[in-house]
Amino acid sequence: MQLVRYADTELQTRGINHRVGTFRYKDLGEGVPGTPGNFFLRLVWSQTDFFSPRHLHNFDQVRVQIQGEFDFATDGVMKPGAVAYFPEGTPYGPQTSQDETIQLVLQIGGPSGAGYMSEAQRVAAVDALAKVGRFSEGRYFAPGDTGSTGMDSLQAAWEYAQGRKMVYPPQRFQKPVLMNPEALAWQAGCRGIERRQVWDFGSQTVAVAQYRLAAAATLELEGPLSCFVEQGAGQVQAGGATGQHKTFEPFDVVHLKEGETVTLTPQEPAKLLVFAHPVFETSP
Repeated sequence: MQLVRYADTELQTRGINHRVGTFRYKDLGEGVPGTPGNFFLRLVWSQTDFFSPRHLHNFDQVRVQIQGEFDFATDGVMKPGAVAYFPEGTPYGPQTSQDETIQLVLQIGGPSGAGYMSEAQRVAAVDALAKVGRFSEGRYFAPGDTGSTGMDSLQAAWEYAQGRKMVYPPQRFQKPVLMNPEALAWQAGCRGIERRQVWDFGSQTVAVAQYRLAAAATLELEGPLSCFVEQGAGQVQAGGATGQHKTFEPFDVVHLKEGETVTLTPQEPAKLLVFAHPVFETSP
């Protein structure tokens, strides 16, 4: 079990930005670089100058709108409480905001098995590319490139880091999936626990569910997953009665590897957002 405490995590400002606008963030956990299920979880503060052109990924992305609104043009608008799935291979955007926003963003390997480039690789690639070319309006222009539209900046960083051309996965979804979980009914479970499934598209795709817990209820979770505390505080215990004992507060995150278990016991009513990580078959 890994518990990432929001209060102890540094608020940073992105240096060279491969998109447009002021970008502040707190990093809330990452997976194992080089693996199909690698992930990166970040809480992001954006202002009214944010812009990202229409583009697509070779990984899956989940966004949770906490404050403000993000406009994705014909793909829809994310308002507070919205949870959205941006599948690998599916174009979306352009993305703009007229508000100061806060979003929780999970980027994670999708069904293609291409994985997710580590944040360290992305930063190093963007820094290196900026020394020889330029980033503009969310795109990258190589030295001497004055007559084209350039390349999506994230694709440019990926190709630099990997040393090869990016091949995007087939497009499984025509558009991103923007959900309003408040329209979904809660399903009663064990005493003091309610659950609602936001989506589940299969074992090799990240699934999302919310839990609502009464004070002193006990919820057991098994990895691989990431659990974001939307509200409430309490105790989290790893691996049964003899496991490590810690406390959780709002915006903390519990990460579990495959096979790891925890029990969460809130001391007050709590609400949790659980990202069930994809499971990939391994060679014998």
